[in-house]
Amino acid sequence: MDTPTISDLVGSSRYEAVADDSLKDEDNAAWVMTLESHEQTEWVERIRWIRLVDRLAENELIHSGSSEFHKFYTGWEKLLNQGWIDPDHPYQEVLTSIRHRWFGPFATAGDRLSVQSWDCFLAATARYHKPGLVIGTLKEYQEMMETLSGSCFQTLPFLGESHWQIARSFGALDQFLNNLRDMREDAERGICYLPAELLERFGVSRNEILQLTACQNPNYFTMMQFWLDDYLPVFHQKMDDLLAARDLHPSWRIWRDWSFYRYRRIERVFRSCHFDYVQFPQIYWAEVRKDLPLLLSQVRQDHRHPLGIPPYQSLQIQEELTVPSLILELGEKAVRAMELVWKIFQPQPGNRIRSSELC
Repeated sequence: MDTPTISDLVGSSRYEAVADDSLKDEDNAAWVMTLESHEQTEWVERIRWIRLVDRLAENELIHSGSSEFHKFYTGWEKLLNQGWIDPDHPYQEVLTSIRHRWFGPFATAGDRLSVQSWDCFLAATARYHKPGLVIGTLKEYQEMMETLSGSCFQTLPFLGESHWQIARSFGALDQFLNNLRDMREDAERGICYLPAELLERFGVSRNEILQLTACQNPNYFTMMQFWLDDYLPVFHQKMDDLLAARDLHPSWRIWRDWSFYRYRRIERVFRSCHFDYVQFPQIYWAEVRKDLPLLLSQVRQDHRHPLGIPPYQSLQIQEELTVPSLILELGEKAVRAMELVWKIFQPQPGNRIRSSELC
């Protein structure tokens, strides 16, 4: 019998709304399958909860007659406020698992923080999964990043209380890169997450993004250069604490390195496409299929520092140094040599725009 994958265990296609997200889940979290069984169980459980919420919300967005996310959210609010789960509730099993993990007389301070973050995540999901959503300002965009994925990351297992804010910043960065990766997919669903303030500043219309014609507008390329070279570093700068944390749980260290590699791949492919979000998916997902076996092999070899990669910062001129074969096939000495190269070519902090200049 075939060994199950992370997408098998979290039901990637079970609640299919727009597309089959199996490969997306493998790209995000295939590393979970390399963990010891007790750690793997906890990670799979939380990812399954998150995947369910995402899919139910997507279904409501696409199918006006669907109310499944509303049902789930109502059941959660009853559990949160009354400690009660309707035995006939359609998501009684998941809600019972949540109660078992976070509620009860033996709940820890970390459990109570998880409850708050999960409630924030569901509220943000309800807020941002609406037809015709328009994000007004850069400040509102950052708030969306933090309340959606930032809160979501705070509900994941083995997170110490001292790392709560770190997880929120990590989630915000993750959401930014996922939005970049999914620009075409979102546009085809009538969604544009780029803030109206940004589009207006650079002379790009929301309709151009949605109709997949933005690349015909020269202003689009100027806008995306700003988006990646100047605004993305605002999220990078908040990663210093994550990189410096020495007491992160080993599974979080694996995930951090895995994610930073994935972020580089997204940015490198996006730049190599000259910001053409229409052709990006075909090239990107082909690279993912090629990368996954190599990455998993590397993680299994060394859980302490799975990929041996430097801190994630905007690629700019060093983007070509992230070819998987260079990292995964040349060995440890080559990895150390590459880290030195990254440091040499790293853009200087003085060249970055300050967050206060953006909002």
